[in-house]
Amino acid sequence: ALEAAAYICGQKVTINMREGFDHSYHFIAAFIENHIEFHGKRLRKKQQQTLAEAEYDFSMTQGKPIHCKAMVARIPKQPLTE
Repeated sequence: ALEAAAYICGQKVTINMREGFDHSYHFIAAFIENHIEFHGKRLRKKQQQTLAEAEYDFSMTQGKPIHCKAMVARIPKQPLTE
């Protein structure tokens, strides 16, 4: 059913079935390392792409003072102050 639904909507899917295993705790426990590696590889690739595409232009603020509007709790249960 999952494969058919993925096909219908055009979603690429990798189904990882092993003979003698159902999708129970024992299957997950036996192959969790592969599962984490699978997703880790894709997440690292996406992170690298995102970082490569990021452009930081600090020219508008370069050399200007930083005005911080953070509030600080100096004493418990008292109003915050700048």
